[in-house]
Amino acid sequence: MSTTNHSLPEKDLLSTRNIRRAIITVGVLVIVVIGAFSAYYYWDRFHPRGDVSPAEMTVQAAEQAVKENPQDPEMHLNLAQVYYESRMFPKALDQANQVLNVSPEDAGALLIAGLSQVHLEQLTEAIPLLEKFIDLRKDEPTAKADMILQTAYYFVGESYMELGQGANAIPPLESALEITPTDADALYQLALAQQSLGQFETALTYYHKAVRLVPDFTEAYQGMVESYTALDKPGYVEYAQGMQAFGMKDFESAKSHLLNAVQSLPEFSPALLGLGLTYEKLGDLNAAMDVLQQAVALDPHDFAAQQTLGRVQAGLSALESQETSQ
Repeated sequence: MSTTNHSLPEKDLLSTRNIRRAIITVGVLVIVVIGAFSAYYYWDRFHPRGDVSPAEMTVQAAEQAVKENPQDPEMHLNLAQVYYESRMFPKALDQANQVLNVSPEDAGALLIAGLSQVHLEQLTEAIPLLEKFIDLRKDEPTAKADMILQTAYYFVGESYMELGQGANAIPPLESALEITPTDADALYQLALAQQSLGQFETALTYYHKAVRLVPDFTEAYQGMVESYTALDKPGYVEYAQGMQAFGMKDFESAKSHLLNAVQSLPEFSPALLGLGLTYEKLGDLNAAMDVLQQAVALDPHDFAAQQTLGRVQAGLSALESQETSQ
């Protein structure tokens, strides 16, 4: 998963990545009115549960609140929120639009409408809504730590990438990373944007940052393969292919590529770390310790290499103890 710690429901309809972005639903509740919860408790108290799940009951309660107060935009916004959390994106969009018809600058409605359209792959329509939300929120005193704002920036950037507009994607993705520098998904999207503009060295900087946060980020390694190929750096291509195979649990292929990378780039510690991880997965702890010691010698500050070396040493010690006891 990325290391982002906020979240709205996981977006799964866009095709640029199938990785672990978990965007927390609590984020939207910060700006959306919470009346649906009181409605839920009313419904819970006066209506029998039967076989209805709590989630279904929450939807029913929010729908009932709208029926009882059809002119209240707050109730429509609550219902939009509940529909969104239930992944009922067309209905969430409809309710958010009803609020926007009355209050065009309602931040909660803009956010829910924009994100719903992202899920529905209506990206051209989603971007202006999310950008308007950003404009309303970016100058707040807490903007530099605003995880909901970061979410909006991210999806604007990713949407521009989906539309093939890499240059437009860069500013919002950079803004997202100013708020959360450890967002591996945003780093990956920014790398893609730079790569689309032919800025391969810059793209690789972001790919490497992303994989340090998410070591099995296979999409990022594929991006590395493409950028290193464009730069005619075959040894680094072997490294990226090896790590991509490692992420896909094809450890024999990973070993072959990474051995080639280490032979070509003996001073490149990430390749040694990757090879050490691969040997560990293949059960060859002695070979793993040898290359990991080389990796730590080259980069003593690489926490991942130190951690992996410690784990392998502990495994070897356990094996030695077993052999002695026998």
